[in-house]
Amino acid sequence: MTGDRREFLGALLAAGLVPALDGNSAPSVLPSFRPSVSPWDLSWVNKIKGPHRAVFDCVQVNMGLGVLRACLWLKDYAEVYGATPADMSPVVVLRHEAIWLAMDDMFWEHHKLGVETKITDPATKAPIKRNPVIGANLLGLPSAMADDSLKKVLAAGTVLACNLAFSLDVVRRVQEMMKLDEAKAREMALQHIVPGIILQPSGVFATLRAQEAGCHYLLATDA
Repeated sequence: MTGDRREFLGALLAAGLVPALDGNSAPSVLPSFRPSVSPWDLSWVNKIKGPHRAVFDCVQVNMGLGVLRACLWLKDYAEVYGATPADMSPVVVLRHEAIWLAMDDMFWEHHKLGVETKITDPATKAPIKRNPVIGANLLGLPSAMADDSLKKVLAAGTVLACNLAFSLDVVRRVQEMMKLDEAKAREMALQHIVPGIILQPSGVFATLRAQEAGCHYLLATDA
């Protein structure tokens, strides 16, 4: 069996399917990637640094709780461990129904997303007319942590959005409401993504790629 195994590994090495290791080497726990030409912005991967790395998987709007949890993580690690911003790399992934959190206030008001998401303004009791993670938080949490939570995460780390959800939900909504073809609707929708948010092929890709870069995973909203 030992000889057969050696012959098998030798064949794989010859074919270039297994990396050659010297006696002092150990296989890397992280995958290696071959350079390729891609239309997607993956520069965010190289910004994931420091000992504390986490990816917050947001699949529902949930009043913006998924983004708030990233802010809570930043606060807790700073308090408990004295971690500095350079020590922490949060990645928030907005996918599935949470894709609406990637859109700016103008889009929320124009498309009546407060009605769509059933989020009301506590002051007026009417459907909210803005993105709940931009500006004052709606949950009565301390403002130093929770207000402008999306901007806080963008400043501290990375926010990614699922292109599948963007195409199926956001672009389609614009297309139907504005009576536009798909290309024009997409062009218009792209103008209302919150600056700094990066579209990825899918939320699944974004979440797994962040984990491959060393991020611990958290399902930040209810599935």
